[in-house]
Amino acid sequence: MSASYRLNVITPERQLLDQEVDFITAPGADGCFGVLPGHAPLVTLLNPGELAVGWGEKPNRYAISGGYAEVQPERVTILVERAVAKADIDLKVTQAELEEAEIEQAKLVPNDPAWNLWEKRRSYANACLEVYRKKE
Repeated sequence: MSASYRLNVITPERQLLDQEVDFITAPGADGCFGVLPGHAPLVTLLNPGELAVGWGEKPNRYAISGGYAEVQPERVTILVERAVAKADIDLKVTQAELEEAEIEQAKLVPNDPAWNLWEKRRSYANACLEVYRKKE
């Protein structure tokens, strides 16, 4: 068994990551999960949250929107609408996006189609804030 595997994180705009890694944790729809080399095949929904890449006290951290993960023994592909490295999170922009989403969402009822759009934006902004505030 290999000591690492290939990780690809892809958004509609770009490929954020394409590298060899030894461990990740991701926010699955059924809870956070980890992937080691040789993991059994899996396809799962992802929730907005933190994608941590690497072992130890200082993994590389990313905020991701909801999406999908395909896990194979030697490759993991993550497809998300939005993703950002912790170092690239702009606190003021994120707080403004969260505030806008909360204001717009409050004007709607949950069965309104626009409500889900604002919920996605709110959830992603919250994920960015969580990652930004995480201590190293």
